[in-house]
Amino acid sequence: MTQQNETEHETAGPARPATGSQPAPLASPPPPPAPPPAEAAQPAQQPAPVFPSPYLDGEAMPQAYLAPPQPGQPRYGSAPAPSGRPFGGGPPQYGQPGSARPVGARAAAARRDPALASPWYRLVASTLDWIIIIVVSVIAFWSPLSQIARELQAIATRYPDLTSPAAQAALNSVSRDPANQRALVYWFLSMFGIALVYYWVQQAAWGATIGKRALGVRVVRAADRSRIGIRQAGIRTVAFLAGPAILMLLVSPINYVGAALWAADAGLPLLDSQAQALHDKLAGTVVVRQRWLDERSAGPQSW
Repeated sequence: MTQQNETEHETAGPARPATGSQPAPLASPPPPPAPPPAEAAQPAQQPAPVFPSPYLDGEAMPQAYLAPPQPGQPRYGSAPAPSGRPFGGGPPQYGQPGSARPVGARAAAARRDPALASPWYRLVASTLDWIIIIVVSVIAFWSPLSQIARELQAIATRYPDLTSPAAQAALNSVSRDPANQRALVYWFLSMFGIALVYYWVQQAAWGATIGKRALGVRVVRAADRSRIGIRQAGIRTVAFLAGPAILMLLVSPINYVGAALWAADAGLPLLDSQAQALHDKLAGTVVVRQRWLDERSAGPQSW
C-alpha cells in the first residue's frame, strides 16, 4: 500500500502549496520550487490622508501638514524674493537691507571725499611742525633755558628722593625765581611767535608747511579747491594757535578753556564729513592730497 501511494505521488508531480503558506519538506531528492505566478497580486494601498495646506489657496498638501507661513517669508511654491547680495552670499553692502549704518567717525569716513587728506596724516604733519618750532625756540633761548636745566639737575643730584620736603622746597625755589619765570614766559611767547610766522607765511605762500609737504597734503579753499590767500592763512593760523596759547600762557582755571578748545579743534576732523577742524571752518579751508591736485591739473602744480 505504501509503495503504491508513493508511485501515485510521483506520477502526479509535486503539490503546489497554497498562497501564503510554506511548502512542507519532502524526502530526498527535493522537488524543484514552483515557478512564481506571472503577476503577483499586490495588496491594495490605502490612500494617504489629505490635509488642507495654509500655503496653497483652495488646494491641499498630501502626506504632511506644513508649518504656517512666517512673517516676511515667501509662500510655499513661490519664488524667493531677491536679497540684493552677490552670488555666493557674503555680508550685505552699505545701503542694502540688513546692513548696519555706520555712526560717528565711521559714518564721516564713509561720506568723506577721497580727495581730502586723512586726519591721521594731518596729525603727523602737525607733530613734525611742532618739533621744528620747539627746536628753533629752544635754540633762540638756549642760555636761560640751560641755566634752569643746570639748577634742576643739581637738585636731582643732591636729593635722590624728589618727593622729600627738602627736594620740594628746592624745586619751588627754582620755579618761583623771578629770573626763571621771565625766561619761561619769554620762551613760550617766542615759541608762539615763531609758530605764528611759521604757519602764516608758509600756508599763504605754498598752501603747506614743512610737515604737510612731507606728508603730501595741501590747504585749499573749501568752496572751489583753489589756493588760499593771506587773509585765510592768517585766520586759520590764529584760530589754530588760540587753544595751545591759552593753555600754556594763562593761569588756572582759565587755561582749562584752552585745553578744551585745543582738544575740540584736534578731534573735530575725525567726525566731520569734510575733515575740517575748527580753524578750517572759520577760515573756509580744507586739507587735500597733493596727488589729487596733480591729477586734476594733469601735471604738477606750482605752489
